[in-house]
Amino acid sequence: PKLASDTLGCFCLSEAGSGSDAFAMKTKAEDKGDHWLINGEKLWITNGGEAGIYVVLANTDFSKGYKGITAFLVEKGTEGVTLGKKEDKLGIRASSTHPIVFENVRVPKENVIGEVGKGYK
Repeated sequence: PKLASDTLGCFCLSEAGSGSDAFAMKTKAEDKGDHWLINGEKLWITNGGEAGIYVVLANTDFSKGYKGITAFLVEKGTEGVTLGKKEDKLGIRASSTHPIVFENVRVPKENVIGEVGKGYK
């Protein structure tokens, strides 16, 4: 409901080491029983500064490759989420671009988007 009314979202996929191979992401989400714990850094996030909701892709099981990737909904202001310095771009200045760091971010189980391991579906 927030996205349909007054909140902007952003999509957190890109990482420094994955380049054009998004399946090579290093951001991980660990199942802690009653919540997920996310750690990693996303780069070049469009509208990262304005967004109130982040769709974060993280791997829950690296042994499964891309089938371990899961999408999570993380709200701005969640403890452990840090917005990095705004990128100084040459063009397209109507939207901000930021790195976003996720450090021991607790995400409720109900914030999984879709099914675990099906973040690319």
